[in-house]
Amino acid sequence: MKVKRNMPGIRERMFKLLFVAGDRYRQLAGWICDLCRFLLNLAYFLFIPGFIFYAGFGNSPEIISGLKSAFRILFIVIFFTNYIPGLLKFRFNKLFSKLPGAVIFLFSLGVLLSNTGIVSFGKPLHTVLNGNIPVIAAIFLIGITEMPGLMRTISSVKLHPGLIFSASFIIIILLGSGLLMMPKAHQGTLTYLNSLFTSVSAVCVTGLTVVDTGTAFTTLGKTIILCLIQTGGLGIMTFTGFFGYVFTSASSFRDRMLLKELFTAESMNNLLKLLTKIIMFTFLLEGAGAAIIYNSLPDKIPDRLLFSVFHSVSAFCNAGFSTLSMNLSSQGITFNYPVQITVAVLIVLGGIGFPVLLGLYSNFKHYTAVIARRLQGRINPIRPERRNVPARIATYMTIILIVAGAVFYFMFESETSMKDMDNGRKIIVSLFGSISARTAGFNITDISAWGYPTIFLMIFLMWIGASPGSTGGGIKTTTFALAFKTAWNYLRGRETVRIGNREISNRTVARVLTIIFLSLSVISAGFAVLLITEPGKDPVKLLFECFSAFGTVGLSLADSSTFTDSGKIVDIVLMFIGRVGPLTLLSGILATSHKRYAGYPEIDIVIN
Repeated sequence: MKVKRNMPGIRERMFKLLFVAGDRYRQLAGWICDLCRFLLNLAYFLFIPGFIFYAGFGNSPEIISGLKSAFRILFIVIFFTNYIPGLLKFRFNKLFSKLPGAVIFLFSLGVLLSNTGIVSFGKPLHTVLNGNIPVIAAIFLIGITEMPGLMRTISSVKLHPGLIFSASFIIIILLGSGLLMMPKAHQGTLTYLNSLFTSVSAVCVTGLTVVDTGTAFTTLGKTIILCLIQTGGLGIMTFTGFFGYVFTSASSFRDRMLLKELFTAESMNNLLKLLTKIIMFTFLLEGAGAAIIYNSLPDKIPDRLLFSVFHSVSAFCNAGFSTLSMNLSSQGITFNYPVQITVAVLIVLGGIGFPVLLGLYSNFKHYTAVIARRLQGRINPIRPERRNVPARIATYMTIILIVAGAVFYFMFESETSMKDMDNGRKIIVSLFGSISARTAGFNITDISAWGYPTIFLMIFLMWIGASPGSTGGGIKTTTFALAFKTAWNYLRGRETVRIGNREISNRTVARVLTIIFLSLSVISAGFAVLLITEPGKDPVKLLFECFSAFGTVGLSLADSSTFTDSGKIVDIVLMFIGRVGPLTLLSGILATSHKRYAGYPEIDIVIN
């Protein structure tokens, strides 16, 4: 009986000891995790400048050997400090919740065991896992798994999404300009202003150049430009949100709200899955384009693989950069129609907008399912009715602008710059010129031979640009379509803007008018400054330059490489504002959280 009375007291003491032990363990685990986080950040802080020095500067064999040893030590620190917190807190989802995370963990573990000599793998695995390159690759892959933390840090910043979006481009531009200044990235002398101009042009997917990309930059420099184009085309926030979704099971509400604002999405539902589809579509189309270009190139083209990947990414991102001195009008390419057609198709796909591409993908899946069910004698799947008005506008406007631009180009240049061509060649040149002029900037002929009618046609196309949700610039096809529809309805005495069976909100109409006003204001200001800084140049060509820079096109008649430093800075500002968007930039700076809910009497003001 006495033992039974003491049993509750023994259980209480045991539970108390377990609680205290658990509390002490959590305390100790918290300290260890904080130490690991500090060491992880310190290791990456030391690795990044070391890697830049290793990759971009001429180093002696002794320095290279020392850096390789340092990379191995840093990798060991990074590996353990990255995965120990998850093990201590029993959060195995950091390792195995997602397949990419599990693959990276297993690869990093193999690199660790192989390079420390703990396990001796066979020759095939030893080649893959042992050495300096696998160590560096593992460090970068582990860094990618930390993207969710970066996304949380960005979303915690209490700034307008427009400013965050703009700041992300500025950071990438400054980083790119610094990397291009590395001795191993360029040949000969490269001033920082020219490096900054190239970085801005690449990140803003413009394609304007002040140095010859093919000769001024090494393979490393071209690779850096390629990465800047890809990052600028999709946006750093797209990559951050994508990796955050891939390596975590969920995202915070604040993360999704930020992405919703940045991508002007109507709902947060499936937003991160949408980013995943965008990334997958991009790499799939770019990979297919690179493969076609590679197989269509003559053997005399140097670095065929880099050339194919570079031009495929540049075309899909509507950048217009080329590793050839004369762009696609260079010998061996100017009459290579498979390459030109592939580039043109990639330009259209990249400029039409991801909402349209995703809609086409949805239609493809639906009709594939219909065909499969009919072959099986089953009932067709029921598809909910979807009315994606913006996607329809973007599709119709893209087709209209391409066809109309090609027809007018053919009419204006048939007897001038194209008089020595046959009709087939004229049609190809006209179509390519119409497609490329809207945001891409590639050229397959000498554009300096254009007459004034063609120049003003191209100015108009460059000003409109690509579609929303695309890699291109300009005021966007939907903006122009809504502005035209608004003016047409007003002339017909209609007070509302209606497309199909949908009425366009007054807020959207106000945004359209604001974008048009701001774009013309920014271009006019840039043109006025260029008239002062470049007094000896043709004003029409300077105007063309301004529209090209703002529309992130990259075609140049005024030869931006001959500009003064002030003229180059004007181009830099126009390219940045054109890519970010004047409305996004100014709304981020001027936006206020105060909303007025009180209404006031309406009045009519005489304007005509």
